[in-house]
Amino acid sequence: MLKKHFTILLLLVIMTFGAFAQSIPSGTARYEALGYNPFIMDAATDINRNPAWGGMYRNYGFGDLGRATGESSDFYLDDQYIGVNFGLGKKFNAGLILNKNKGMIFSGLFNAEGRFNSLGISNPIVPLEVLFGYTSTNKKLHIGLAPYYASWSKDSTTSGVLTERTSSTLGGTLGVISIMKNGWVEGNVDFRMNSFKFADTSATYKNDGGMELGVGLRAFLMVNKPNKINFVPYASFNMVSWQPNYTPVDPTGHDYKWSNFAFGVGLNMPVLDNGLLAGGLSFALSSYEDNATANDPETGITYDYKVTQMSLPQFNFGLEWGFADWFTGRAGYSRSVINQKVTFTSTSGGTSTTSEIKEMLASNPDQTITLGVGFHFNRFSLEGTMGEKFFQRGPYILSGHGTDMFGILSASYNFNK
Repeated sequence: MLKKHFTILLLLVIMTFGAFAQSIPSGTARYEALGYNPFIMDAATDINRNPAWGGMYRNYGFGDLGRATGESSDFYLDDQYIGVNFGLGKKFNAGLILNKNKGMIFSGLFNAEGRFNSLGISNPIVPLEVLFGYTSTNKKLHIGLAPYYASWSKDSTTSGVLTERTSSTLGGTLGVISIMKNGWVEGNVDFRMNSFKFADTSATYKNDGGMELGVGLRAFLMVNKPNKINFVPYASFNMVSWQPNYTPVDPTGHDYKWSNFAFGVGLNMPVLDNGLLAGGLSFALSSYEDNATANDPETGITYDYKVTQMSLPQFNFGLEWGFADWFTGRAGYSRSVINQKVTFTSTSGGTSTTSEIKEMLASNPDQTITLGVGFHFNRFSLEGTMGEKFFQRGPYILSGHGTDMFGILSASYNFNK
């Protein structure tokens, strides 16, 4: 019976990745090329989200070579990270993930006004995540823990005045995978504390709160064994909140909150021997709020600004096809219809005024259709999203335009014998 359970899981993995020699294709490039798809299995993406997958992908190296987001150079890529995970006997595994940025209060969502940059505060640097995993004797249960830490600091002295600047993110992820008769169920809890501080002899600016919490659930349930069709439901919840803390006085008393809930159902199945088709529909509800609870000394008002977005439906579909043992083509589609409501309530002199805007939007159309390729050489795999303009314009020698062939590149290596 245990062998049967493990065989079912192995079939799921093979079905997802295809028979590409000994490599295990994965990474951000594959995930995005398949339509930012929550209904696929992807080794690197899954380990980053739920460390319990480290028990399944032992002796495996993975990471992103990066994407071309910089404006001043043609010779570097951003958003790079690297990870490795090793098996330690039959029950345990351990690994490291380096340079994977996490921590939301330093993102554009909360730094829209450049408040950190204006104080000379940088994001936490050189993030470190450590992977620990346990696999039960019967291989029905995998448990993973991934502590995470990143920090930055700068002290400067001018005319005898010391100024201190710091930022940090501390937390971790706990995950579990349970193998069942016809598939598996996974869950993970993500917790982090974000903090920053600016201090000199006249003032201190730091944050209260900064807690980040995320919960995720997903399952692969085989509903048609002859055709290896899997039903894939998932649900996730994420939230973060924090408040600026000024000393000697907080002029506005801001309170920032963000939350997101998502739920989706889809199918994952092999197509025509070497292919994979996965997709489904999702619902998402998100909320962002900026509440100024004290009078602004310049305007004399308090306010409550709130944006609520409901995505229904959200489409994610992906097709992967192995043209040869060493070459894979991918195509994806992702789009959502968003109902947005913006509410702004301001109070001045005891009088409140409320304005409200309701609008139907669509997600960014620029990457609705995504294309990608994968190159597989024995144990090594290189994945890339295709730059659509490369097809439109052609290479530089023909068009005279510098065009990236790949948008983002991911790489992985399977150390298993």
